[in-house]
Amino acid sequence: MIEVKNISKEYSDDNRFKKTILRNVSLDIPSEKITSVIAPSGSGKSTLLKIISGLEHTTHGEIIKSGNKKIIYIPSQLFSFPWLNVEENISFGLLKKDSAKIQSIISFVGLEGYETFHPNNKSYGFRFRIALARSLAYNPATILLDEPFNQMDIQTKKEILFLIRETQSTYKTSFLLATTNITEALFLSEKIYLMKKDPGEIIFDHVVDLPQKRDEAIYDSEKFIQLRLQIEKSLKKIDSQKLFSLSI
Repeated sequence: MIEVKNISKEYSDDNRFKKTILRNVSLDIPSEKITSVIAPSGSGKSTLLKIISGLEHTTHGEIIKSGNKKIIYIPSQLFSFPWLNVEENISFGLLKKDSAKIQSIISFVGLEGYETFHPNNKSYGFRFRIALARSLAYNPATILLDEPFNQMDIQTKKEILFLIRETQSTYKTSFLLATTNITEALFLSEKIYLMKKDPGEIIFDHVVDLPQKRDEAIYDSEKFIQLRLQIEKSLKKIDSQKLFSLSI
């Protein structure tokens, strides 16, 4: 469990004017669950994920973590080392390489047979599988996903959504997804927070009451459509300028 309690983040520009990016943001990331934050572009969701991961400091508030297991942040702009092959990319930085474990993870994420390939010119979906595998190699408690699907085609996105659900189930890893897309968040999550911009603030949350096992048919289910309509109805109560760039 990770508790985000009243997080605020302020920056000062060159003229020493303060800008508040996040204000009193509170949310929970339960163990072995997938949670989403739906937020428009420029709302500070990337900053929020970086604070949770420890890559940035908060101005006010605190992050309360249970246990000492790692929190891994996967940015929207995926990177890999073009001079290393797939296996070397996945095991990069490990203090002790467990070859059997690495091979198991490679097979799990769908990269078996590509161990010696170099990822420089591969698809975004291919590079996401590498990033996910590299994260799993560190045995993390939580993986933070920062809009990972924006550059994927529809079929690749579907495959990766299923892979994330399967990863959570198999490895018992917690996920926090930051996205602008309601459908992505509903398919993946057990709970959704909505955050507005200027400044970034949580304005409501929804429990996603859907079956644990989800397939493509769930998109057309009455419950899924009902939940999406509930979120859309809540959005209509908010100033549209503070939610611009959200998508269905």
